[in-house]
Parts: sequence; structure tokens; C-alpha cells
Amino acid sequence: MYKFLVVLLLAISADSLACSFMPTKMAFEPSSTEEIQPIKPTFVVNHIGRGEDDGNHGSCSDAGVISLKLIEKPPLKQGYIFEIVEGEFEDSLFDGTPVIINDLIENKSTYSFIWFDGNSDEQEPINIKVKIIAVSNSGHKSTPQYVVIKHPGIKKPWWKIW
Repeated sequence: MYKFLVVLLLAISADSLACSFMPTKMAFEPSSTEEIQPIKPTFVVNHIGRGEDDGNHGSCSDAGVISLKLIEKPPLKQGYIFEIVEGEFEDSLFDGTPVIINDLIENKSTYSFIWFDGNSDEQEPINIKVKIIAVSNSGHKSTPQYVVIKHPGIKKPWWKIW
């Protein structure tokens, strides 16, 4: 009876072992009454990781990650609004609200965006243009910076026929 209960509990809790990520960003809410002008951002594409099937349904291998690195960190705290202005993306990558890096993350210059990319052997290409606007602590917005994010996609291996 005891063995049956252990097996039953393991079977029921298998989905609880699924992947989860710590939030990498948090909302930025301007809070100053002082006039502060934001500094135009200088982001570059740091990394693009694509989802894959590693055979473990509970892993995070099906997640895609786009990391944008802020080259020059401004002296005063400011948030950033990210928006796709050209091209199509399979998922909702940005939500249009100003964000900053989560307090628990040490590297304050890399913004990572995670989406469900799928766990297949084949991934479609990415070709989007992103508008990035800095928002100062008083709510003023900078002129935009544009970053093109491209990935050639992943073709199914020739030897996989199933």
C-alpha cells in the first residue's frame, strides 16, 4: 500500500517539476517631481538562444531567450520601454510598460526576454526591429533607439525523418 501511495504521489506531482524562471525584469514607476531628462539608450544584441527538445519535459529547454546589453549605464536610474515596430514575432515578447532589471539580478546591464519557443528540432527565423525608449524617474521619454534582432532559425536535421 505504501509503495502504491508513493508512486501515485509522484505521478500526480510530475507536472510540478516543470520549468520556471525567476522574473528578470520589474515595472519601472517614475516617482520624482524633479525634472530629469533621460539618456538615450545604447543597447546591442548580446545573445539569442532558441528552444529545443532535450527529452526532458520538465526542463526549460523549450524556452527562447533574447538578451540585450546596455552598453553605457546612465548615472541615474531610468526604465526602458521595448516595442516591436517592424517584423513579426510568434509570442508576446514585450508588453509596452517601462521596465528595469529585477533587484535580485546582479548584472544590471543585460535585459533578458524569455518566451516559449517550442521544443522542436526546427525553429523559424527571427527578423524584428525593436524600438527602445528610456524613461526618466520624472516620466520624461528619450528619443528612441532602434535595434534589429535577427536569427536565421534552425532547420530540421536532414537525417531526422520522423
